[in-house]
Amino acid sequence: MYLEEVNNSIEKNSFLNETVEQLEKDFLMVGVNFDVPKPVLSYSSLFNFTIHLVDALQEKDSQKILNLLYRIDLSEEVVKNEMKQTDLSFTEMISEMIVKRELKKVIMYYYYSNLENQ
Repeated sequence: MYLEEVNNSIEKNSFLNETVEQLEKDFLMVGVNFDVPKPVLSYSSLFNFTIHLVDALQEKDSQKILNLLYRIDLSEEVVKNEMKQTDLSFTEMISEMIVKRELKKVIMYYYYSNLENQ
């Protein structure tokens, strides 16, 4: 999946509801309620909600963040590389990576399910 496609989807708010559902599912799998106020109208508001949730988790139970990263397939190496290249805070960076990874999963699911239907 090309980063450009992900960024285009973010700009157009494509797959927003599906991304929210994927986030809710994966956060719940590690024991965290992703109780975002609905309707979510933009990826920007989704990023902001995720930042606050990740920040709270970092203070209370950082192991759940590690479990989530494992669950959504964000490796420690990828996170470390991103940390070297960003000006964002750790919480902002992790939150952005989480949302973008979940969006990639949604896009890939959509792409491959459409391939099978052709």
